[in-house]
Amino acid sequence: MITAGAHPSAHRRLKWLLVLLVVVGSAAILFRKPIQEAVLLRSFLMSDSASEPAFIALVERAKDRFALLLRIWNTKKIPHRMQVVTYLKDNAGARPDLYRRDELLLLSAAMDVDASVRELALAALAQQRHLAVPRLAAALLRDADPEMRLLGVQYLRKQDASTALPLVFNLLDDPDQRVVTSADAALRKWTGQDFGVRMTHAAINSAGDTNLEPENIKIIQEGVQRWKEWWKSHQKDYPANTLGAAARPGPAERLPMEDFKLRDPKGKPVRFSDFKGRIVLLNFWTTWCPGCVQEIPALIELQRRNAPRLMILGISLDGQTELDEHGHVAGTHSDSGHGQDKANGTVAEIGAKVEQFVKGNGVNYPVLLDPNNEVGRRFNGGELPTNVLIDSQGYVRRRFNGGRNVAAFEAMIDELAPPKAER
Repeated sequence: MITAGAHPSAHRRLKWLLVLLVVVGSAAILFRKPIQEAVLLRSFLMSDSASEPAFIALVERAKDRFALLLRIWNTKKIPHRMQVVTYLKDNAGARPDLYRRDELLLLSAAMDVDASVRELALAALAQQRHLAVPRLAAALLRDADPEMRLLGVQYLRKQDASTALPLVFNLLDDPDQRVVTSADAALRKWTGQDFGVRMTHAAINSAGDTNLEPENIKIIQEGVQRWKEWWKSHQKDYPANTLGAAARPGPAERLPMEDFKLRDPKGKPVRFSDFKGRIVLLNFWTTWCPGCVQEIPALIELQRRNAPRLMILGISLDGQTELDEHGHVAGTHSDSGHGQDKANGTVAEIGAKVEQFVKGNGVNYPVLLDPNNEVGRRFNGGELPTNVLIDSQGYVRRRFNGGRNVAAFEAMIDELAPPKAER
């Protein structure tokens, strides 16, 4: 309060102070939102995981969405890249200007180390009828992963027979019978010829058994032979094209791999860097995941046959919960009182459960505990099983969901370190 006898200079100082406070308060209100958004972006970019609500909030408020998406993509973090490509797939049609600017990003994503990112990028490009889709699909036919070859057939069968038939025909000699029967389905679509082969003849049963019934193998083999006889008189109708020659197989980029430390079921700390110089396969799994359990015998055999060049690290996410197809929480819950720091029990309880499983199933490779999903979140490890293949220099070369048989795993490993006989 200013009294009547106050000095005029004091009055002026107080007046300017009030003006300054108003200006500062207005500036704080004006810049609060940009500051908050800058903090949110920094937090998002530095995080190992990629929160979908945070991602959407950032993209929807961005003045230049392309620049933001590119910045997020260039983090080279798997969850972040997944968010970028998912957004582009969902919005490519509604935002053609964004699609045109992100075209090169999508083309790069279609050859990403992450199989899920590749599939999403191809879908986005196909929605826009991009001219590179046939070439990218043809490249997949040479991929070491049979799931990628199946994806290639899926896209090529939508092309004209004159372009795609010769390439797909070569898959009749593929080592994976699912690929063979998929190729047969495409050939039947193009030619109208039917030699009795069906995709169900190569279907994996509910127990995950990849050994086909002898009568189904015979049907496939006889059908393939009849296709080859048909080809002798029809090959001239399908002149060679440059599509297959121009196709480039395999992932085009390597992603950096940061070190981590986890504990085994007995509490011993283990670092990823302990295995430097060897190919490492990270297998994210849980004891209650049926697909994970089905895959373990193949992993045991894979480790046995490739011990000198490969180390499998089974990373148990027991302690995490996941919704099943009915929306129910998978796994079991306990409430043990003190020390209860996990949804599915204490760390000690989880360790004992995993150790019992490992011993009971003869697992011959190290198994580590990740009850807080600290490492799993780097690779979207909540989708189970998740496999991540890392080369001997410490770069991520492949990431994919779902199991593979020993032959498929070895084909992918051979790309990184051929067997001694081939060196």
